[in-house]
Amino acid sequence: MTDKSRYWIWLSLGLGYSSPKPKYLYNLYDDIRTLYDGGEAELVLSGVLTSQEINRLLRTSLSKADEIISQAEKLNQKIIDISENEYPSVLRDIENPPAVLYVSGNLPDVDNINTVSVIGTRKATVYGIRTAFELGANLSKVGFVVVSGGALGIDCAAHRGVLQSDGVTICVLGCGIDYDYLRENKAMRQQITQKGALVSEYPPGTSSTPRNFPQRNRIISALCRGLVVVEAPKASGSMITVGFALSQSKDVFAVMGNVDSPYSEGSNALIKEGAIPVTSYKDVAEYYLGVSDNDESSLSFEDEVLSQVPTKLRSHKDSTRTDNKPVPVHNSSADLSDDERKVYYLIGADPVHVDIIAEKSGMPVHKVLRIISALEIGDLIINTEGRYYILK
Repeated sequence: MTDKSRYWIWLSLGLGYSSPKPKYLYNLYDDIRTLYDGGEAELVLSGVLTSQEINRLLRTSLSKADEIISQAEKLNQKIIDISENEYPSVLRDIENPPAVLYVSGNLPDVDNINTVSVIGTRKATVYGIRTAFELGANLSKVGFVVVSGGALGIDCAAHRGVLQSDGVTICVLGCGIDYDYLRENKAMRQQITQKGALVSEYPPGTSSTPRNFPQRNRIISALCRGLVVVEAPKASGSMITVGFALSQSKDVFAVMGNVDSPYSEGSNALIKEGAIPVTSYKDVAEYYLGVSDNDESSLSFEDEVLSQVPTKLRSHKDSTRTDNKPVPVHNSSADLSDDERKVYYLIGADPVHVDIIAEKSGMPVHKVLRIISALEIGDLIINTEGRYYILK
């Protein structure tokens, strides 16, 4: 943060987010304090602000910017304004770059390294989650920084893949970094700050609202060389990000999906329109590096699932029973729907992870979790630890 940062924060508060005006003013003024100190006369003389924007800036107190700085310092968040060398040039070059970035962790030098965004629908299939995980894991292993948005589904799978392979990932949020967005992913976000970064244009305390996410998508696309769409319906936030990527002259990749899946309609359509098809992380790696990694060193979704099994569960699964306890069996008289019965009979005496249940049942994870809750309430199964289930 520089002394100028408080004035750039003041500007963002007055103009709102996703405005192109900060970039114009950055190019006009060597020191943005000149604009503030000149008052209304200087705001008018700048020639880029409307009367409404001028009035909003005149009503915006600089003390609000100081409050944000104080709050960010307490939360150990870095503030990087558009005039600083640390501010990514690839972001400054877009039409409407943020006046200020709030960062938790260490923002990689995205101007001089290979970066790829992996995005897709929140309502991902098991196939989509597995693909996003393996893309994140294996692209990071060959030196890519992976950018995504921290949302459920594809975004989180990509981040988790990177973290599992000890790589670097950037999570761009549509709220303040301190806001408890998707509480279940809090631990993942904390992990990201250890090697990568959480990034937002929104100051501390800003809640997530639907309008924030389309705005933040322009940052996701700006920070990458190429954008990989794993699964996306035709009308989705991912397709909005694709629009930003195209306007920013980024490469667009798309994972080939089932032709009858609504979750792949958008990504399949992109391939028809000229996006680079992806069947493996190697398609992306070879495009930029000209080389691919060996199959033996790639990390799979199944590797990650197994690594999460607690030691005591793994030893239980891999050993034969030596005690005299009866092996639990299914209750054939239980009153279950067809879907509940399908899930129930995929759970046995050995712990099984919800993702494996979803894959074998052909149902989306969110549906399986609802069924599992009903089975637990019905006293038919037990959650042993970390979304692993056994018969009761």
